[in-house]
Amino acid sequence: MIDFLSDPSWIKPQTDFLLFLQNIRTTCPEIIDRLFLSITVFGEFWLPTIVCAVVYWCIDFRSGIYLFSLESFNILIAHFFKMIACVYRPWILDNRIQPSELAVPFAKGYSFPSGHSLMSSSVWGGVAYLCRKNRIAVTLFVLLVLTVGFSRLWLGVHTPQDVICGLTIGFILVFAAKPLIDWAEKNKNRYLYLLGIIDFLAILALIYVYFFGTYRMDYVSGELLVNPQKMKFHAVAIYGYSLGLLNGCYLCRRFNPFNPSDVSVKRRIIRALIGIIGTILLLKYVMENIIMSEVNLKLGVTLMFLIGFTITFIYPLIFTKIKNK
Repeated sequence: MIDFLSDPSWIKPQTDFLLFLQNIRTTCPEIIDRLFLSITVFGEFWLPTIVCAVVYWCIDFRSGIYLFSLESFNILIAHFFKMIACVYRPWILDNRIQPSELAVPFAKGYSFPSGHSLMSSSVWGGVAYLCRKNRIAVTLFVLLVLTVGFSRLWLGVHTPQDVICGLTIGFILVFAAKPLIDWAEKNKNRYLYLLGIIDFLAILALIYVYFFGTYRMDYVSGELLVNPQKMKFHAVAIYGYSLGLLNGCYLCRRFNPFNPSDVSVKRRIIRALIGIIGTILLLKYVMENIIMSEVNLKLGVTLMFLIGFTITFIYPLIFTKIKNK
């Protein structure tokens, strides 16, 4: 646990700011909350995954590897920091905070850093980096990232420290990941070296989180404010998915490189539609029936890894074999 992040003297000016926004929010119509809630979708799990996949399958293979690397890195980092910091949500830190009722069902568990802010700044920041020659596109994507971060404050589900750290880590990843990918591109075997290092570090982090981490056990009316066992289950499962994505795209680059422009636009659209529908159905089923229900940890991790690996290795292997025939 990182105690200073929850220290009252450190938290007070942040909760004062949230109360200031809260006073404005309560005077606004509910549609404003719904608008900001819809904006947070850009920082959730689903849309960035679909964008990364479409770029990877249908537009530019190397750019897709870069974006999937950013998504995987931010998932690994976000959940590791959440588990070692154990910072509660704003309304737990200060009972004067009343978050938007629309957002509470989607804001469970630990708070630091903001996963939405980290996801949006890394993935959409990565898209902005790829479009860096187009100033209008860069400006729009950066504004989108900042709006996602602000939406978390407006809805009252994160403190400024959560959002600022999430945005900062994400933007660092945008610029740190590109040299790694460029280094690996100089020799395809380097992808295997890079993958081995990342897998090793991720497994070490998982071992620490699951077996050696110390977690807050605070009760209200006989119920845990945050259940560490549930958080560990979800963290390990999403680690499996992230490593599946990363292993798949790096191994695909090494053993099954492909060029999306080798097929017609029509075929690329069909490829994208099949892949998106399949990805959503698989993730939805596994997350609702195994991960959220916490049925079986080993099964959940295995399936999440296989889904990530299918997106970045098995599905490209299938459509490249079909193209070759």
